[in-house]
Amino acid sequence: MAPLGWNTVRGAAGATAWDLASECVEETLAAGATPSLERLGRLGQLGALPALVGAVRAGVEPARVALEYTREREGLGFGPAEITGELLALGRVLERREEKAARARLDGCIVEHVARVTAQLAERARRDPLTGLLNHRAFHARVAAEIARARRYRSRIALVVFDLDRFKEKNDSDGHQEGDRLLRVFASALSRAARGSDAVGRIGGDEFAALLIEAKRRSAAVFVDRVQVRLRGRVAFSAGVALFPDEGSAADQLLALADSRLYEEKTEKAA
Repeated sequence: MAPLGWNTVRGAAGATAWDLASECVEETLAAGATPSLERLGRLGQLGALPALVGAVRAGVEPARVALEYTREREGLGFGPAEITGELLALGRVLERREEKAARARLDGCIVEHVARVTAQLAERARRDPLTGLLNHRAFHARVAAEIARARRYRSRIALVVFDLDRFKEKNDSDGHQEGDRLLRVFASALSRAARGSDAVGRIGGDEFAALLIEAKRRSAAVFVDRVQVRLRGRVAFSAGVALFPDEGSAADQLLALADSRLYEEKTEKAA
């Protein structure tokens, strides 16, 4: 946090950081666009705002203090739009007070905040909300990109697809909450079995996939074994593997072959 002394330093107009923070809170409340602010007491409403005002005035680590302020607000349940609205209100307060240098530093903090939120939203759009794995679209985009890279550098990749055994039956008998729990258990095991260079995703209801970089058939078999070990018998599954470039040169070819092998395994189990 910014040094406490900054909160009592007066600007050119004779106002302290506490004064400007209070003015910002009043303006934000009057706009009615920040419901999370309305439910807080006065000290909670101010929070780290005086420290942020002090930091942009002094020009000492304003970006770090702004990040602490946004994290505090996020911890209180503020949404991105609410935080942005409060920062813009503070900018208007500084503008009225003719604190141009502080306003310019705050503008830089606002740009960084918006960039951070935008990156978070973009990443969230790539993730399956239940498991946190790559979603169908993001996983397939990663497959296409890695195949292009492997073709360029003459490297190998393995595509492994998974399907949970008797999942629909368990989901229907034990309820969707238990079904969701099983999906999360499997997703966790899949993630922990993967290396940092690999990619894992949920590509359907109870269908998952892993893209293993620089992997041959033996590497893929070891990976499937690692998933099995991490599950400790809690979830049964079937798997199918396809290799680039030995067994296919395009994503749809690899997926079709891996799917075919997966269902061969499921058929053998059901026999």
